[in-house]
Amino acid sequence: MPAAAVFVGAWLITVTAVIAAACRGGSPELNCALILFITALPVAGAFIYALSKLNRREYGTLTVTDVQPGRGLEGAAYDCCGVCCAGYDRAEYFRDGGEYFTRLFKCIEAARERVYLEYFIVCRGKVFNRLLTALRTAKDNGAEIKVIIDGIGSAFKARRRDIKKLKALGAEVKIFHRLIPLVYTRLNNRDHRKIAVIDGKAAFTGGINIADEYANINSPYGFWKDTGAAVYGNAAKVFEGMFLSVWNGGHKMQLEEGGKYSCLPYYDSPPARAGFCENAYATAINSAERRVHIFTPYFCASDKLSAALAFAALRGVDVRIIIPHVPDKKYALELSKAAALPLAARGVKFYEYTPGFMHAKSMVCDDSLFIGSYNLDFRSMRLNYECGVLFHGDMCERAERDFWDCLRLSAPLVDGKVTNFRKIYRFVLKLFAPFM
Repeated sequence: MPAAAVFVGAWLITVTAVIAAACRGGSPELNCALILFITALPVAGAFIYALSKLNRREYGTLTVTDVQPGRGLEGAAYDCCGVCCAGYDRAEYFRDGGEYFTRLFKCIEAARERVYLEYFIVCRGKVFNRLLTALRTAKDNGAEIKVIIDGIGSAFKARRRDIKKLKALGAEVKIFHRLIPLVYTRLNNRDHRKIAVIDGKAAFTGGINIADEYANINSPYGFWKDTGAAVYGNAAKVFEGMFLSVWNGGHKMQLEEGGKYSCLPYYDSPPARAGFCENAYATAINSAERRVHIFTPYFCASDKLSAALAFAALRGVDVRIIIPHVPDKKYALELSKAAALPLAARGVKFYEYTPGFMHAKSMVCDDSLFIGSYNLDFRSMRLNYECGVLFHGDMCERAERDFWDCLRLSAPLVDGKVTNFRKIYRFVLKLFAPFM
């Protein structure tokens, strides 16, 4: 009887958790993976799922007030994210981390009012030391400094002494979802954003973190290819609002008119505000007539995006995707190939960036450029705090030229011999892909 009681109790706890997961809403892929996780780890899986639901609240939400958003993506962005199109005077496209850091540190050193930084990875090294020097100069100029670091992305990369160095020069530092204590950790909701805002006048975003490999100072995976963008003008204030929404838990702001050009900053803050980028990508791909060119380090698109890519290729759109040749995580490349091959059979062209690791995150879709912190996988599209910006015109053409330059260095994706073990391995990876 005691053994039977334990079995029944475990069964009831697991079934209750499964029912709760099935009724949570959201995407079928994520729900199925969650149910599989709970049933694979009876009781323990239910306990971990229950912990992930503690203190769930609307967090990191931004609202731009007193605006009349237009139709299309801008209207959707306002309804989903609380943001709208913003004017800017000029913008820069960075082809690698070296260009990005050179401009970023110069801007920080010229700061007079405030420097806000939000990064997934902050790692000790030469880039970090250079950042400290720039921030010290900004502080001497009288600038306020606030820094948000993701507790999981930077775990074991930034030590306590490194955080103390930031605080010693006068910076306020917050750790987003600390790894310890585990009870308060939201392992599935990470702050994957890359945002730097200086004086509310310049904002930087893209795929580049604060670490030496992003500047190719010490890259164990060959040449580390990345991209970033900087925007100067009113649009920078929207990124400042994104930062403050995480710093304060929420933020409301007004946005002044002005600027020679217009762009659309956007973000995702799960669970309350999530899914905008995925829907925006799907809309852009479905309406594409000429080209869809994508940089991504990890490819594991949802059924929605996969169907959009495949149908675009069938319609005659030039769909090309560049992924790494040298991966930072071997399982991620296996998963990317497993997800890519069915689409390749339907006309989507995949390439491997042969000089090293492709970490850039952008999509050129006809005359539109989406660039930011999003990977083309479930985690970025559904679970992480992310950000990006939509450009048109010259910025799009700069990114397109960069894409073709990288394409000349890339080779068509060719899958090697697929043994039975690799088939099983890929099958298991695909089952748990929404959590990776």
